[in-house]
Formats: sequence, structure tokens, C-alpha cells
Amino acid sequence: MASKSQAAQAGQALWSKMPKANAELFALTYGSLVTELVRDYEDPIEVNAQLDRIGHSIGVRCVDEFLSKADVAGMGNATQCQSLRDTAEVVAKIGMKMFLGIQAEVGGFSQDQRSFSIYLQDNPLSTFVELPPQGDDQSQSGGDD
Repeated sequence: MASKSQAAQAGQALWSKMPKANAELFALTYGSLVTELVRDYEDPIEVNAQLDRIGHSIGVRCVDEFLSKADVAGMGNATQCQSLRDTAEVVAKIGMKMFLGIQAEVGGFSQDQRSFSIYLQDNPLSTFVELPPQGDDQSQSGGDD
């Protein structure tokens, strides 16, 4: 895998080539989706389960898009990962930049090294999401993986 600085540069290069949707419209749409799920399911655990399911479907499509764009950009070899840690860095530094225009940090690897967390300094999707008071301590972004 490329170094962290090379990954960040690759993410910036792919971000600049991606067609852009209005970020505010995208965030508003996501906020509306979360609001509707909260109204429909009321139970925060079920809302998170639905967000996890939706997030997984979106993630699969993003991976396909990422891999096709990385190949077109001639980065196919630069993004070959040798470990889950490499994969996590590519997702955080290149993938998040490519799709959301942000760079994220990786951490929280499980003891078995089969899962990790990605930390966003500024989540552009939370702009128009308002949780009810009982949901303040609940995650609005989905599951753990």
C-alpha cells in the first residue's frame, strides 16, 4: 500500500475527478432519511439496524466505484492492500476523500484485527440530522462494522 501522504494525495486526485453533487442537498437528503427512519421505527436499535443495512448497501456500491476509479486513475497497484490495516488506511484516506471530500482517521482495531473504526473530524452527513432527546446517546451512523 502507498504511504499515508501518498494515500492522501491519491484521495485528493480522485476527489477532484469525481462529479460533485451539492453537498448541502446530499446532507439534507440523508437527514430526511434518518428523520423518517426515527419516525417509522421509534426504537433506536431498529433505526440503527436499518441504517446499518442501508449503509452496507451503499458501501458495497462505493467500493465498486472506488475500485473502478482507482484503476482508471492508474492507482490499481498503489491501492493493493496487504492487510486489514492497509485496507482501513485506503478507505479512510482515499475512499472518504473521494466520496465525501473529507479525510478520516483509523483506529479502534479489534483484538482479532478483523474490525476497525473510522473517525470523522467533521461528518458532513450529520448537518441536517436532529435526533429526538431520547436518541442523544445513540449512534446515528449505523453499526460497528
